[in-house]
Amino acid sequence: MDTIPQQLQDRLAQFQNMQGQLQNVVLQRQQMMQNMAEIDNALKELGDMSEGKVYTAAGPLFIETDKEKSQKKLQEEKELKTARLKTLEKQEAKLRERLKELGAELQTQLQGVQGGV
Repeated sequence: MDTIPQQLQDRLAQFQNMQGQLQNVVLQRQQMMQNMAEIDNALKELGDMSEGKVYTAAGPLFIETDKEKSQKKLQEEKELKTARLKTLEKQEAKLRERLKELGAELQTQLQGVQGGV
């Protein structure tokens, strides 16, 4: 049995590497969506609050702050995460498309190697 040509082995390694990258991007996107849901929940709770003390975490400490500052900080954080999420979604789409193309190319090349045996 012939061995797989080095060029094809390199392409297979590239394909596997891309799959790993895609898994990482998907995981990051899911974590970002979870973080945004937590921010939305915190904003809702702040919106439902009339008056009272608000505390924010600063490492292992909780520091008293006012409602408006907390809302503003959460809104800014949400905007940053929204932008990052869009970037991750684009990156994921590009990786999926590239994997699809590379997978089809590899399948063709593998069939050619098997047909040459």
